[in-house]
Amino acid sequence: MENEDWLIEAVAEKLGIEQDKVRDLIKKKLSEFQNLTESAALRMVATENGVVPIRRNYKIVDITDEIGHINITATIKRKFPPREIMIKGKKSKVVNIVLQDQSGSINVVIWDANKVEYIEKEASEGDTISIANAYSRKNKLNEKYELNLGSGCAIKVTKNAMSEKPAANRREYQRISDVKDDSKIYQIRCFVVRLFTNNIFIIRCGICKKKVIDKCPEHGDAAISKTLFISGILDDGLSTIRASFFDKTAEKLLSLSRAESIENKVTDISFGLYEVEIFGVPNKFNENISLNVKDVKPVDYTI
Repeated sequence: MENEDWLIEAVAEKLGIEQDKVRDLIKKKLSEFQNLTESAALRMVATENGVVPIRRNYKIVDITDEIGHINITATIKRKFPPREIMIKGKKSKVVNIVLQDQSGSINVVIWDANKVEYIEKEASEGDTISIANAYSRKNKLNEKYELNLGSGCAIKVTKNAMSEKPAANRREYQRISDVKDDSKIYQIRCFVVRLFTNNIFIIRCGICKKKVIDKCPEHGDAAISKTLFISGILDDGLSTIRASFFDKTAEKLLSLSRAESIENKVTDISFGLYEVEIFGVPNKFNENISLNVKDVKPVDYTI
């Protein structure tokens, strides 16, 4: 877990303990859950203690090691023509671009055929590109780190002309910190950083509408209804908020994952770097504000 030392440091700082104590918590999780990786155990420890286990919005200066799951937004400084290489005896295209932000520049190697085609058609020097789930690797020739984009990554190019359009024509998102105790619908772009697996169904008696466990003590199992209910934590990079997804909205959330069972979908989304656009209404309880999500959509990256 060398590449996740930053997360161990963050948990240790949050709890006010030594990093070795955090590693002990990780070992405890590994003993409690079968087939759990150390990385997943670390992320469980982090989320349970209020630390967001996703490092987003990397700066180029931060990429000084072999790192996975890199999200970055930068300007395309240089775009090179595609070139053909041999991979496992087959001809394949790759394309190189150079990204630049305020902290420096870095070479990017794009391997996936669909993304090579997308870059060829849509990207120009000076455009902004957002990249999700890239990984860094040291170039053996120049000993410099570069980003690699395979089939598991996502990219989105924003043309420079977009910034010249009137604000009315651009999608405006609110921050989680903007959410107040009112009836306004908030539109927020954020990451799902944790979903809770307990009580994912609400069971009610269809006659008296009371919540029940198996059957209503008064009306038996007549007209028992089950409603899908999922709660979790959203993070926009600056703040977090608890959110609830009911019925059809919960189904849309689960559809983001390709896992088969509901439990596996919940786990996958909890630790899968899912970025979404949500529409939600605030709900206040015991001085704490949460969001009742009315709609959820994946962020429009090009895969």
